[in-house]
Order: sequence, then C-alpha cells, then structure tokens
Amino acid sequence: MNAQFIHTSLVRGLDGGSGYTVAGRTGGMPMAMSDVLCRLSGLPPAWSDASIEEKILCAFRTVEYAGQRVSVLSHIAPSGMDYTGRANRISHHRVMDEHAMHVSDPAALLEDESLWMREWVGAARELSGGELPARLAREDAPLHTWERVFGDAGWAASVLEVVMKSGIGVWLVVPARSKKLRLCAEMMALVPQEQRWQITFATRPIAPGSDASVKICFVDEREPELAAHNEKSEWIIQVGSGMLSRAPAGALAQRARVGIGEAMHAAAGHKPQARDLNAHVGGDVWTAPTKLSAPREREVGVVDRASDVVGAGKQNALPTPHAVIEVRRMVDTSANSGVWKWFAATAVVIAVLLWLAVRSGATL
Repeated sequence: MNAQFIHTSLVRGLDGGSGYTVAGRTGGMPMAMSDVLCRLSGLPPAWSDASIEEKILCAFRTVEYAGQRVSVLSHIAPSGMDYTGRANRISHHRVMDEHAMHVSDPAALLEDESLWMREWVGAARELSGGELPARLAREDAPLHTWERVFGDAGWAASVLEVVMKSGIGVWLVVPARSKKLRLCAEMMALVPQEQRWQITFATRPIAPGSDASVKICFVDEREPELAAHNEKSEWIIQVGSGMLSRAPAGALAQRARVGIGEAMHAAAGHKPQARDLNAHVGGDVWTAPTKLSAPREREVGVVDRASDVVGAGKQNALPTPHAVIEVRRMVDTSANSGVWKWFAATAVVIAVLLWLAVRSGATL
C-alpha cells in the first residue's frame, strides 16, 4: 500500500511536541519509517532573490528503515507563516508500493501538482495511503527543454551515461530559471520504464554520500551550496566542460534530438526491441561502472579521473591520463610563471655583472 507523510510546523504534532513535527501520516506506519521521513524533510537555504517555485525541492530517493528499503517521493516547499509568525515549510512524502511503481515513473508523479500539499489546515491527524493515478513520462522526443537550455538535446544522453556510472551521485549545474523537474522528466523518457525507478534525483542540492543522496541533483547555478564546494570537484559537472566537454554522440543522443528511430522501425514493420540501458547508452558498450570518489578537498597535483567515469568510445574518448598530467603541469607552470620570470631575470643580471667584472679584471 502507498503511504503518505506530512512534516510541517504545528502547535502540537501527531506524536506530541510543537514546531516542526509530524502533521499527518498513514495509519499503521512503523515509527522507524516515520523517523526516517522526518530526517528527509529539510529544505536547503536558497539564494536571496529565489522565487517560491525555485525554492521547492522535488526528490526521488530510496531509503532504508528496519532492514527494509523503500522508494520515497518528496515535495518540500515554503508554506507561508507558521503559528509563531515565522517562515514555514511543508514536506509531503509518498512511500511507493510495487503497483504504483509498475504503472508510473517518479518524475511524472512529481510533476502532477494535484498530488502534493502546499499547506496544512487543521490539527495533526492520520491519513489514508492515497491511491495514485498512473503517470508516465512521454517516450517520444525531441527533448525540447534540453535543447532550449543546453543548445543540444543530445546532452541528456551524455548526462545519463555519467549518472549511471556514478557511485556517489553527481550535481549537474543548470542555468538560472531552468525548469529542473522538466529536464529530469525528459531525461527519463530515454530510459525504459522498468528502469526509471533506479535513477534517484533531486531538484535542489543534496550532499553526495549521505544516506539520502541521489544519483543526480539538478542544481541551479545560483545555489549557495555550489560556493561551499570546489567548483572543480569531479562530482560537480557542467555541460561543455570536463566529462561533458565532447559533443554528444551515439544512438541515444540522436534519439533525444529527433525521436524518429523507433518510429522509422515501426513504419518499416519492425517490432521495436526493448532497450537495455545497462547494455547500451550513447552508442558505447557498457563496462563495469567506475565510481567517483567521495567529496573531499582536492589535493595539489591530483588529476581528475574523468576518463575513468565516461565510457571511452572512439568518438567520445577523453584525453589519456598522460595528456591530462601534461595539461596539469602546463597549468601549474603558468600559475607560477611570474615568480620564475623574476628569478630568471635576476640570474641574467647577476651573470652579466660577473662577466663584466671578470673581463675588467683580465684587462687590468
């Protein structure tokens, strides 16, 4: 059965106490699950002029409680003022059952605003599980939002490849005012429906490596969280640089652009074959996933392992480690060039003076 859980600021919560507390949950929900959902209910601080819609966190996560693992959809949004006159937020979570996961996908459910509370009215109380309608992301392309935001819809396939090979999750930096949930829903359209519940995501920053971390965060370029991390961290990715510096190539990228592959097969009388994302993404054969390292302060001289993260197809091949090392050396040399020029100039002056002194001595 599906279950619901609401966490917001009340005078008295369902379990007693005041302030941010349990406002509602499905009857019979284990306390261990309730405790986990409480911990998922925070809303990260946003930039100063963020709109209400830009502050909303939509997320699909898998979490563990009492030895069980469950899929949770979350919609966390500002919600006016609470009973003390302070800014409030409401966190609405839905724990998914197998039936709902079979007929829907996470991004499509989160896009359905009718399923998510924006304010709580009345006292704390028990809720029903709530039947969910079938909601699936469309499977046709092109991916118009990706094309509009990044200039090429094929980048969705490139990002998807990085996401599937990431061990701790990645942050994709997106331009200001981009529709992040729409980007996610369109990317899901490239994934077979039965695999869409394997790619966790969020539309606001969630720290990689945490218990509630996700495969991909769509992070607005204005997010304060970005400034707290090294912009060159290998798990923070940007279209057009690093892992995503090469133009998208392969069948999946082309499908994202034009969406005519399966239509052409159908028109020719061929039965479309089921796509296996783990076997073929972006035109390259999959190998065993290589995990990104956990967030840390970058050590001097450490080389990015971008070539280990993205499949090295002939068209998509990234620079070899030796080439990367040489680039790093050139950068280091360039960074210190002012000091070396000063030393070199000083050495030349000293050498000239010594030569003149020796010559004068020989003449005398």
